Amino acid sequence: MPSEKLISLLRTFSKPELNRFRKYLQSPYLNDQPDVLRLFEMLNDRLRKAAENERDFDKKYVWQQLFANKAFDDLYLRRLASDLTQLALQFMVAEARQNDPLSEALELQQLLGKQELKKHLAGVERLIDKHLEAAAGKSTNYYYAQFKKHIQTFNQASKTVSTAGYMDRLLPADYYLECFYIVQKLKLYVGWLHFRGTRATDRTMEVFPGFWEYIASEKFADVPIIAVYQNMIACFTEPEKEEYFREFLADLNRFAKTLPEEDLRECYQTAQNYCALKINQGHTEYYSVFFNLIKDTIQWGILLENGQISEGVFKNTVTIGLRVNELEWVETFIRTYASFLPSGIRENARTFNLANVYSHQKKYDQVIELLRDVEYSDLVYALGAKLILLRTYYETDELMAMDSLVDSFKIFLRRNQVMSKGLKREYSNFLLFLKKLSTIHPSNRPAAEKLKKRIQETSHVMSKKWLSEKVTELIEVRSEK
Repeated sequence: MPSEKLISLLRTFSKPELNRFRKYLQSPYLNDQPDVLRLFEMLNDRLRKAAENERDFDKKYVWQQLFANKAFDDLYLRRLASDLTQLALQFMVAEARQNDPLSEALELQQLLGKQELKKHLAGVERLIDKHLEAAAGKSTNYYYAQFKKHIQTFNQASKTVSTAGYMDRLLPADYYLECFYIVQKLKLYVGWLHFRGTRATDRTMEVFPGFWEYIASEKFADVPIIAVYQNMIACFTEPEKEEYFREFLADLNRFAKTLPEEDLRECYQTAQNYCALKINQGHTEYYSVFFNLIKDTIQWGILLENGQISEGVFKNTVTIGLRVNELEWVETFIRTYASFLPSGIRENARTFNLANVYSHQKKYDQVIELLRDVEYSDLVYALGAKLILLRTYYETDELMAMDSLVDSFKIFLRRNQVMSKGLKREYSNFLLFLKKLSTIHPSNRPAAEKLKKRIQETSHVMSKKWLSEKVTELIEVRSEK
């Protein structure tokens, strides 16, 4: 192909973006090479048809379509592809600027600093104030924009004005710079705490002496995000003091309407991370807290990011919903939000998670219907689907189908070169125990007791809780008789 970088970049453009990029390339001011536009038109046609055939992007084939009567010139084609790539990147910058009118106005403020352009400058500064007033919450970027506005006003005034009003222009710039620095520093500090909580490190993030006392001063009382992040940090530096978490949640409720979407989403993700930490420590009551936080993100409209839901958030939502037995809610969630997953994993995620819900609802026929003939390209979904299907076959007494899947699963584990030895062991132990479980007669209580003991003593086994429940059911059936 002319350039793998170019093709991969253009694949990320939506159809409306491709249309706007064509107009961008048609401007002589931006692009004075007709051949670059012709190359784009050809590639655009194939991308819109979702071409996957190697020939569609073969260099010589592309050249023949563009220059049928000219000898192949690899160097010229590569130059065209390189120029088109650079124009595509410049287009992305132009699109981003167009979607950020505040930054554009701040750039204009700087450019209009000449004395003879004072009337134009006044209009732009009014526009900046209008954008700042309309800002959805006070984010890190909000404080940086305020700083830029005030420092540029100060710089322009200092060139032409005496000391009159000097401090009125200087102090606001200093205040907003401090706000920007503090908020950004707190965000970075939270990132370091998260890293420290999951990985061993002897490196630390320093703050200047007196930092924590300084940011707690009245000076920053009207900067809500600082208070929110202080309690957030306290949650992870002293996780055993749960009152910090309660204060953090109270701050979230109090300031949710004043925080921008990006920061509010990050705060809720951090609260969920705290719940996960407490759950891992054995505090299972935090499952319901976690679930309520998820519902809050839906209520505040921050579950989706850039119009999508990440695979991790989708899966966690389903998992937590199932743990608190909100089965109908989870099923509705899957049907509502699966369409917002990235297209590459959408169908895998939808089918697997829906089957998982049906399994919990004991709708075993629907589980089998969903999973029996599905081949998953993603290893995680492939393993999870086989696990659900095996449990379903056991529950429905489809032992021949279960035995067949056990045998094919063993071969799958043996041949797979990607899975770790530890993970293979967990699945192998599950298959071993499932096979033994299916062969124990309800009248053979000693065998059931022995199997239960082995399952409990085995550290590495998948679906250990389910296996324990099933063998306990065998023992209880014998006891009732």
